[in-house]
Amino acid sequence: MVNTQLKILRVFGPTAAEVSAVLRQVRDDGCPGLRLLERDGEFAVCVQVSATTRAMAEQYCDKWVQKLKSKFGDDVFATGETSLAQAALDLLLRKRKLLVAADETTGRLVGGLLQPLAHSEAAFDFGTESYANARAQRQIQVPPQLLRKFPGDVVQAAAGRAASALQVTGADYAAVYMPATVGQCPFVLVCDRSGAAACALPPELSDAAIGNQILDLLRRRLQGLQLTDSCITFRPGREHPMLLVSEAGRQRGNTVRFSLRHRTPATREPDRTADFEPMLDFDTAEPAPRPSRPAAQPRAAHAAPVGTIQFETDVDAERNTDPLNIETAGAQAAAEARRRRAVPVKRSAAPAEREPARTPPHSILDDDVPDFSAQLDPETIAAAQAADEADAAAGRTTTAQDFSRAATRLFSEEEQEEVEEKSRRAPDRKEREPVREREEDKTDLRSRSLARIEQAERRRRRMTVTVLVLVLLVLLAGAVGLWWFFRHDLGTRPAARNYGTAAYDDTAEAYLANALEKRPGALGFLGWPGLDGTLVYAPGTEPETASDGTQTPLVRFATANALDLATPGNTVLECTGSSYAGLARQDVMEQNSGFTLYLQNGAYRFKVAAVYYLDPAEEGDGAFDLYGRTDLSQYYDYLSFVAGIQARSLWQTGVDVGDRSHFLTITSQSDEDGVLLCVTGRLIEEEESAALDGAAITAAEDPLLTALQYQRKNQPMPEVRTLLQASVDSYAQQSAAGTAARNNAQAGEEESGTDLSGRLEDLQQQTDELLASADKLLAGLNDVAGGAGATESDLNQGAEGSLPEQSVTVDEVTATPAPTEAPASDSSSSSEQGGSSAEGETINVTMNGTAQTMDLVQCLAMVAQNELGSNAPAEAYKAQCVATHCWILSQSGYPAVYGATPGEAALAAAREVAHVLLTYNGQVCFTPYFASASTGTASAADVWGNDRPWLQAVDSPYDQSVASNWHTNGSSSGTARFSRQTLQDRIKSELGIDLSGVDPNSWFKILSANQYGWVAKIQVGPDGNSETVSGRWFRENLLAGQSVDGRSLRSQCFTFTYDSGLDCFIFDVYGYGHGCGMSQWGAIGYAQNGWGYQDILLHYYSGATITTY
Repeated sequence: MVNTQLKILRVFGPTAAEVSAVLRQVRDDGCPGLRLLERDGEFAVCVQVSATTRAMAEQYCDKWVQKLKSKFGDDVFATGETSLAQAALDLLLRKRKLLVAADETTGRLVGGLLQPLAHSEAAFDFGTESYANARAQRQIQVPPQLLRKFPGDVVQAAAGRAASALQVTGADYAAVYMPATVGQCPFVLVCDRSGAAACALPPELSDAAIGNQILDLLRRRLQGLQLTDSCITFRPGREHPMLLVSEAGRQRGNTVRFSLRHRTPATREPDRTADFEPMLDFDTAEPAPRPSRPAAQPRAAHAAPVGTIQFETDVDAERNTDPLNIETAGAQAAAEARRRRAVPVKRSAAPAEREPARTPPHSILDDDVPDFSAQLDPETIAAAQAADEADAAAGRTTTAQDFSRAATRLFSEEEQEEVEEKSRRAPDRKEREPVREREEDKTDLRSRSLARIEQAERRRRRMTVTVLVLVLLVLLAGAVGLWWFFRHDLGTRPAARNYGTAAYDDTAEAYLANALEKRPGALGFLGWPGLDGTLVYAPGTEPETASDGTQTPLVRFATANALDLATPGNTVLECTGSSYAGLARQDVMEQNSGFTLYLQNGAYRFKVAAVYYLDPAEEGDGAFDLYGRTDLSQYYDYLSFVAGIQARSLWQTGVDVGDRSHFLTITSQSDEDGVLLCVTGRLIEEEESAALDGAAITAAEDPLLTALQYQRKNQPMPEVRTLLQASVDSYAQQSAAGTAARNNAQAGEEESGTDLSGRLEDLQQQTDELLASADKLLAGLNDVAGGAGATESDLNQGAEGSLPEQSVTVDEVTATPAPTEAPASDSSSSSEQGGSSAEGETINVTMNGTAQTMDLVQCLAMVAQNELGSNAPAEAYKAQCVATHCWILSQSGYPAVYGATPGEAALAAAREVAHVLLTYNGQVCFTPYFASASTGTASAADVWGNDRPWLQAVDSPYDQSVASNWHTNGSSSGTARFSRQTLQDRIKSELGIDLSGVDPNSWFKILSANQYGWVAKIQVGPDGNSETVSGRWFRENLLAGQSVDGRSLRSQCFTFTYDSGLDCFIFDVYGYGHGCGMSQWGAIGYAQNGWGYQDILLHYYSGATITTY
């Protein structure tokens, strides 16, 4: 019986010619029963295999199906009867995603394919929330700013409309179809939160084919598959997309119509593929006849069977029950047995043709002679005895040796003559050694056997000793080899593919721990996300030299380690080989945009800030003293170093170098002789995200090279001063942008006054321009974070700063009234902004991104104006000025603040309290402040983990009545709503805790909170598989940027619940900011109720003292 197996492979994406080429190749490889069918761009590849058994047919069919899948790759979307529409719908339902169409035309194209399918309304709205809804249709428009930025760009306009549909409907994907226009081919587009993908179409496609193009593009985006040649991806509003139809795409539609139920007749056109017929049909194959067995030859009745054992006797003797009664069968039986053994057996001859049996020679075994003396003559016996007695009397005795010689001679094959000759040559030992012969006569066979046994035993002992020695030598050699292996083996080397995970960190730390014990001079391990990690050695360590004279490259410290210093610095590592020369290529750089240095005291993670060439021997304007720029504590040195590396960098990495960062520079031999390639990384701060963005790296325009490189290119060296000045300007702009972003978060937490909302809206607009992240906002919520002007892009900065370890006394403040040396000054801007202190007292700050020495009154007034707006009460201005003054003094260097042009009220308040400080035990207090409290504040221990006597939790009752954004709930605000899947992935990446399958209601547990609800400790994970973290880390690190609108909690005063319907965590948050120190809205409330600035300060900083100098 023949069994047939049929399987269908569904393909979409390639052209008919491409599919035909694959099928011809597979057919040539031996695949039977191929047939190709097509409908509206969908291809059905039928594979039919026949075999003798069902299992064999399924096995062969699966083999060819797998081979076809490997050749078609991502173009295979299903098997069997599943259509492309059904496959796309199944993906949407399984991933719980929603698709909408931006217009009615696109909705009809997609809806026509999905409408007949079950449950399609759960994944596609059919226009109910988009184009068929009058209110939503009016809102789904192309943003005007996008039309102004990309005039005449149809692709960007379509993407803008799709993004608008996402925002209005809250869907996950939006689709658009655009027919052909002047200068633009027809195309389909699918947009999601991460960007857009567009696919160019050939002309004259049917409606169903266009709908299938949309669904196939959606399928590939859902699964992260490779797009076709006619597709591009881009970010709406970012760049000009170029969309062209590929040559392959112009040839679509050259196959017959698709039908699974009716066989399509064969065609004779050269490129048609429906005539694929089975190459081998097992249904018509006749089984080969089995060969007939030849007839068996008759066997002779008396022929002995081959392989049968024949016994020595054929006598059926009675069974002898007595084992001691031994009897023989007689002489006749023995003779007969010997006769049978002597007869040769001829199996091929008939019994009649056998030769007659020959009579064997007589043998002593033929006679049964139990008693040899029975037949002897008595007289002969008597004569023999008499002769023996006569010989004994005459002394002629026959020894055992003589008897042995006689027996030997009797059975020997030597001739008798040879025996006699030997006897004549032998000396007469009897005469010369009679005593010895008599002793030898007593020797018997047993003695000789014992000698042979002893000889064999000695030989065996020698062999045993030899074998044991060899085994011991082998074991010793193995032990030495194992000792050498374990002495030099460092364990498993971290795999680059695991970089950034806890597994990589654990492996690197274990590898380093072994290296510290087994490798002299080893100090650390340098890990990369796309390169093999390597050990880092102490300064002066020389590389190992191989037998052929080559040296193994190593990385070693070239300067002292400055990573743990409190002041900025640059540490240099030197690679003796060219291991990192590939970082001059963009593809390698994109995979290695950061690195980690593991030392015994911890791990230091870096983001690559610059990659540049360096000639250590260069002199003149282009010289760059890398090894001499390790101490960057002076601002001019810091600025010179940053400007130098940025001017020379081959890549724009987008990494903010900051104002007081630590750097690590790695030098390596480059592809050019005499020139080093340097990679400078900026140390990632404690609360900064360690995520790397290699895709953001772009090539720099005209980087500053070395003089040697310009000379080799026959190019003049550019004006170094101009390039450095441009780098300084770029750094200033970058620093200003970073400071603005950080202070926007501070402004959102510290702003107060009746004009607070307007100022926050201005700050929000600046932040949006810097971050360009408008597409991250979640549509459909009535309260989007930042909608009221609040900015939450960076929750780690603001007026909190850091708990200072240094202390500043009032005497130190009054002893240095003269201005300090300013790294950069802008006296004109200060003079233009209004009055100055009569005493001329100054203060060092980084105002609005520019480090400078400012007039004290002017600085305090600008900060107060920016923080509280223009209509705050006078006492609130004064409290803000004193808090700002003390906060700046408690920070080192030039702390960053943000200010605005002060009004007369702010200037008057600053003049009055310019010499007022808050002190504790004679030292200036660290005075953080924030926007609003719940009903009270948090202590320093609750926020930073370290206690300060004057930073305790106190009441703040007026915030809820005067503050904006005081209460945030995830039911109405995306800022306080977090997807379960997002938090699950985040917890696994940050804490290494896998919560798959764990009840979300057990994920978090608040362990401690103060009386006002500020969370100090929270447990992440269920009991037995959890980590305890601080409330501040939970808010600013774990949940940072993870809400459904891409933001974080507004404070660490919160509770939470899990909504299974939304599959989200809903947080209920009170207050805005870190919560420690002075609440700005609370200060405004107290001032409005008659409190003076001293009362306000002493309330929020309890235990402190008002000191005037």
